[in-house]
Amino acid sequence: MRLLFSALLSLLAVALTAQNPVPARPKLVIGIVVDQMRYDYLYRYQADYGSNGFRRLLREGFSCENTHFNYVPTFTGPGHAAIYTGAYPAVNGIVANDWYDHEWGRHRYVTTDTTVQGVGAAGRSGQHSPRVMLSTSITDELRLSNAYQSKVVGVCLKDRGAVLPAGHLANACYWFDDKTGNWITSTYYPDSLGLPQWVQDFNTRRLAERYLAQPWTKLPGATYNESFADWHSKGYDSGHYVSMEGGFPHDLPALRQKMGNIVLRFTPFGNTLTLDFALETIEKMQLGQGEATDFLCLSFSSTDYIGHQFGIHAEETQDAYLRLDADIARLLSYLDQKFGKNNVLVFLTADHGGGETPAHLVQSRAPGGIFPESKLEEALENALPQVLGVNADYILECGNQQIWLNWEAIEDLSLDPNNIAMAIGDFLRMQPGVSEVWTREELFALPADYPFAAELRRGIHPRRSGDMLFQLEPGWHPDDKSFSTGGCTHGSPYPYDTHVPLIWYGWRMPAGESLSPVEITDIAPTLAALLRIMEPSGSTGKVITDLWKR
Repeated sequence: MRLLFSALLSLLAVALTAQNPVPARPKLVIGIVVDQMRYDYLYRYQADYGSNGFRRLLREGFSCENTHFNYVPTFTGPGHAAIYTGAYPAVNGIVANDWYDHEWGRHRYVTTDTTVQGVGAAGRSGQHSPRVMLSTSITDELRLSNAYQSKVVGVCLKDRGAVLPAGHLANACYWFDDKTGNWITSTYYPDSLGLPQWVQDFNTRRLAERYLAQPWTKLPGATYNESFADWHSKGYDSGHYVSMEGGFPHDLPALRQKMGNIVLRFTPFGNTLTLDFALETIEKMQLGQGEATDFLCLSFSSTDYIGHQFGIHAEETQDAYLRLDADIARLLSYLDQKFGKNNVLVFLTADHGGGETPAHLVQSRAPGGIFPESKLEEALENALPQVLGVNADYILECGNQQIWLNWEAIEDLSLDPNNIAMAIGDFLRMQPGVSEVWTREELFALPADYPFAAELRRGIHPRRSGDMLFQLEPGWHPDDKSFSTGGCTHGSPYPYDTHVPLIWYGWRMPAGESLSPVEITDIAPTLAALLRIMEPSGSTGKVITDLWKR
C-alpha cells in the first residue's frame, strides 16, 4: 500500500510538472541581501514570523545552514562585493567601507567617484560608481553572456549596497537621498541623463514622508519574548548614529522634524520603502518580460541601521525582522502572481552578521570590551618618539584595525621600518582587548593553521590595505565613537559576524537544507553554474553542489 501511494505521488508530481514545466532559464533572478542579518535571526524570531515570509523560504527553498564569510573585515561594502564577485577583498579590492587611498593621498569612501555627477541628488550624494571594484560581478557576466540582452538593476537605501552588486555594466542603479527624500542615481549609468519619468513619478508620491508621519509602535499580537525587556532601561540601545533613543513608541514625526529623512533608515519602514521601489522597478523596467534572464539586486539596509543603533537584543531589532518578514511575504506573493514560482530564482543572504553589545557582555560577566581605535593614531604619535628618539609624523591613518604608515616621512629620517613595526607591535600588545599584531609580511608568514590567518590574508589587498593590522579578542570591537555604551557593530572573523543565512528559492530549487560548509564567495560561481555562464573574472569560490542533489 505504501509503495502504491508513493507511486501515485510520483505520477501526480510528473503531471503537475507537465502542466507547469520548469523553463530552461529563469525569467528573473532576485538577489536579496539583508544588511547585518545574523544566521540565528531565521530561528530566533520564528514563533512570531508569518507563514509566507522567512518560513516559506525555509519550507519551500533550500537552506545552506552553515554559510560563513571567509575573510575579514566583515563590513557592508566588502560583503556585497564578495557575494556578487565570488572573490574576497584581496582580489576584488573592496577592503572596507572606507580606507586610506594612496592614489588619492587621503581617506576615501568605497564607491565615491568624483568623475560622475548625481542625478536627482542633492550635493555629493549621487557621486558614486563601481569603478573601485577590480573584478566583474555575476551581474556583469550575465550581461556579457548574451550581448547585453539581460537587464540588471541595483536597488538599496545605501549607495554601496546598490552600486557594488549591480556591477560595472548595469542598466540602472538607484539609492536613497536623505536630503531630498528621493531615489537617485549617477551619470555613470547609461540611462541617467535625467531621472526616468517613472522614477520621478515614484518620488512625487513622497512615500518616505508618509512612512515618517506615523509613530513606530510594536506589532499587535507579537510577544517580543526573544528580546530583553530591560534593554532600554539599562542603556544598551544607546548607539550614537543618530539622536534616537530606544523604547517604544517612537515619535517619528517629531524625529523627522529634528533630523530629516535620515530617520527613515533607522526604522523598518526604510525596508518597506525599498521594496515599494523595487516592485515599481520590476514593473516599469519590465524585468523578466524578455527572452533573456534579468537580474534585480535588492538589498535591505534598515536592519543594519537598527541593529547598530539599538543592538541585537533590542525589541526594535526584533520588530524590524517581523516587519521585514511581512515584506518578504509581499515580495513572494507578487512574484507568484507576476511570474509564477518556477520562473524566478531568488537567493537571500546577508553582507555580515552583528556582535553583542560589549557593555551588556561585561555586566553579564562574559568576555568583551571596546578598543578605542579613534584615539589610536594620536596615542601612537605620542608613544613612538619616546621609543625611537625621533619626532615624526609616523602614521597616515588608523582604521579597520589597520595602520597605514607614512613611508615618506620614515624614509626622510632614514628610520628602520622594522624598529617602527616592533615599537607599534609592543605598544598595541599592551592594550586591553588586543590579541595579536602583525605587519603584512608577518601575517603571510604565519602557518596555514594559525587561527584566522587565512581569513585575515584574504582581506588584504597589496595596494589598498594598511601596512600593519591587529586582531581583537572575541566579544571586542574597535568603534569607541559610535558604540561605546550601546548598540552593536561588526567586522571581526568571529562567528557572530561571519555566520549568515543563505536560502535558495524558486526556479529548479529543491526543498531542503544542508550543513555542508559554504563560503560567501560560493554564491556567484553557483549562480554562474545555474545560469550556465562564466564565473566573475576574479571568482575564487566553488559551486554549491548540494543544490543539484534531489
